[in-house]
Amino acid sequence: MSITSKVRQSVVLTADGQVQKLVNGAATNIGSANILSVFAQSTAADGEVKLYNEADASKTAAKLIFHGKFGTADNHVHEFKIPAAGIYASDGIYADVTNVDFLYIIGTF
Repeated sequence: MSITSKVRQSVVLTADGQVQKLVNGAATNIGSANILSVFAQSTAADGEVKLYNEADASKTAAKLIFHGKFGTADNHVHEFKIPAAGIYASDGIYADVTNVDFLYIIGTF
């Protein structure tokens, strides 16, 4: 019996945008997901990542599902590990980044 993991890495984002996955080599927006880890690299002090449970760029405050801040300088790297089954996004994931030029998510999607 073969066991296949459903844990995947998203496509890397370098600016604000919809978080995507690869499907047959093509980037496709992620629908529902459990976010297990968020990895980011800063371009300056106070890198900031906000993730919204949205399939568009609305950035509705009530849809904010993750907000992380890190770093004291350019090229600081941080990984936010989410415990247990992670953070659930039912509608998609929109990433809003400040002072961050490299972001990916590990999760099930």
